[in-house]
Amino acid sequence: MQAWMHAVGALVFTGGMVAALVPACTIHLRPSDGGEIENESAEHTPPADPDEGSETVDDVEDDQERETMSPEAEAAYDELMSIDPQEVALKTMAASYAAVMVANLVETQAVDPAALDLEALDALIQQYAPAGWDSAHTWIQTPEATTLAATDGIYPNFGCFDEPYACPQTTECPLSNGEQAFCMVTQCGTGECPWCPWGLGNLLFKSWCAYGCLKHGNLVAGAYILNTHVWGPGKRQCTYR
Repeated sequence: MQAWMHAVGALVFTGGMVAALVPACTIHLRPSDGGEIENESAEHTPPADPDEGSETVDDVEDDQERETMSPEAEAAYDELMSIDPQEVALKTMAASYAAVMVANLVETQAVDPAALDLEALDALIQQYAPAGWDSAHTWIQTPEATTLAATDGIYPNFGCFDEPYACPQTTECPLSNGEQAFCMVTQCGTGECPWCPWGLGNLLFKSWCAYGCLKHGNLVAGAYILNTHVWGPGKRQCTYR
């Protein structure tokens, strides 16, 4: 078993992700060609601001999701948006990578999922979590990961609150000084992460959720939660590298 785990930690992984925004369109009404203005003294309406009313469907949905956030989650969101996007991306990429790898290893070893209870499942997750984080941190030091982090922004993802992901909006990671880092969900999925070679088997796990964790305005950790079909969200797993 130990030899197999060492082999897993030595693998090299590749992947990618793409993000797209669809702009809304604004319609401007103008007089037809050759038309006269009968009353030249009439008040003229100034030209419309091209940016006014250009809010996208995604913007509207994000605004609606923000209304459901707790004050703590909203504060964490604002802090994450003020941090170096590449740093947020790398922490999120590591958490996503580790989450999917651990879920895959657990499902591979759980020969009879029906025989597991939540305590046994958590024990399996804890067993494989170190290997997951080690592999994730090895991968994010590759040129490919650095390029992805620099070109593809990763920010708090409000869509993760909803089905089919059903991620807890926030979680906490304990720090060595006894304080807690407050974590905001940044990415989620029901299968493989955009840069992971494995998929989620979905026998035990419904979805995975990745988090960025903050303290005093600094991004101090990454975390993930694996949501189960039967017991809901499992225990969060944190990394401080």
